[in-house]
Amino acid sequence: MDSTAPLNDKKIKLFCIPILGVFIPNITSLITNRNYSIEGLLVSYCHFIMISFIVWEGNVRLMYFVKRKFASNNNGYYKIILSLFFANIVYSGIAAGTLIYIWKIYSNETGPRFEHITDTSLVIIIAATFIANIYELVFLNHEREFNLSRVEQLNIAKAQAELEALKSQIDPHFIFNSLNTLSYLIIKDPPSARLFNETLAKVYRYILGNRDKDLVLLKEEIEFIHNYFYLLRIRFNNAVNMEIEMNDMAAEDFLIPPISLQALVENAIKHNDFSEKRPLKINVFISSNYIIVKNKVQIKSPPVHGSRIGLANLNNRYKLITNKNLVVENNIDFFSVRLPVLKL
Repeated sequence: MDSTAPLNDKKIKLFCIPILGVFIPNITSLITNRNYSIEGLLVSYCHFIMISFIVWEGNVRLMYFVKRKFASNNNGYYKIILSLFFANIVYSGIAAGTLIYIWKIYSNETGPRFEHITDTSLVIIIAATFIANIYELVFLNHEREFNLSRVEQLNIAKAQAELEALKSQIDPHFIFNSLNTLSYLIIKDPPSARLFNETLAKVYRYILGNRDKDLVLLKEEIEFIHNYFYLLRIRFNNAVNMEIEMNDMAAEDFLIPPISLQALVENAIKHNDFSEKRPLKINVFISSNYIIVKNKVQIKSPPVHGSRIGLANLNNRYKLITNKNLVVENNIDFFSVRLPVLKL
């Protein structure tokens, strides 16, 4: 559902536009009915109905334009000024006044050429403003429903992402391997054991501290993935490598959903075969407002058939937050995922 999608107002227009076209010129005494033949009256009222249609439809189209133009602008003041001033007053006054003046030239009216034109144009402006306000109320109601729906979907996606994060937190294999590594380091290399323990604490602190957030700075996510990969590197030694091609300035200019990169690195570790003789290399870099995580395909034997739930949930979060999908490229040589990032 789009909050700026055109309304289904055809029936309302079909009913109201002819009524306004007949009603307004009579209440303002613009037309003297007895001065015309039946055919003349039909032509005149068709002209007034056309004026009503042009003013109505033009205002609606201008409102759609303004809403789409400033859809990402949180300051509603400019929307109000543009829609009410330009759409309702300027457009309605110019369009109505010009078309009424043209009719007045060729009409059978005997009074001065500008008689009643100003009054009729003013009534049309007031009517257009009233109708525009009704449209605005309908738009606001649609936006409210749209936002409620979006929040509900986002909460569902966040709940799914939290479940995935919790799974990784309590994954017995990860905890078991981390504790085994820590035990080994305590005996063989106490300084490294202390660093390993501090890094493990940072990883879990980041996961717990950011699981309720929609977006974090890319710089924070990069720092987290460095810490996470350090744990993997201690465990697998030189069998895994990660190269991040990104300067600090670029990392400070973008936002990304938290724990996104970890899910992709974990996915690469899970589905690929690697050793110190045949290491797995993971590349992380920015290109055209995307952060790309890419690795060479080294399929395990037998292959690991995953559920792809984690990737699907990540894609769903991205679609809801950025209105963009992940771009997955999978071929014989490489597997890569392009994550959209939001620029500050």
